[in-house]
Amino acid sequence: MTDTTVDVRALTLSYRRLVLWFGGQLVLNLGSFALPLFAPGRAIAALFGLVFAAAMLTTIGALAYFGFRTAKALGSRVAWLWAIAMFVPCANVISLLALSSKATQACATRGIPVGLFGPKVPSGESAQHAG
Repeated sequence: MTDTTVDVRALTLSYRRLVLWFGGQLVLNLGSFALPLFAPGRAIAALFGLVFAAAMLTTIGALAYFGFRTAKALGSRVAWLWAIAMFVPCANVISLLALSSKATQACATRGIPVGLFGPKVPSGESAQHAG
């Protein structure tokens, strides 16, 4: 990934969404452990299980999409590979950490603060001056 081809506005938007979707996936995973404790019957537990499965598939798809968008904004020529890695169990966490590290470094280089919920998205005018 070359430093000169970074699209700052696209990077901050896609990286922030990637972080937020990952947080959503963590919440779903924690919720899956609590599901048996709060589901009163088998039918409701099965219904919650289906909703949980659909939500997990949605988060995995969103992680792949925003992983692709983040890598593309960083100037990667193999952004599609980052997206595919998000579908592979365990490898997705490693890929997410590596991509997050690159994106955080690119944001820090441009003076864009990155916090718990991802980078602060610059306004229209400051985004033009940031890159």
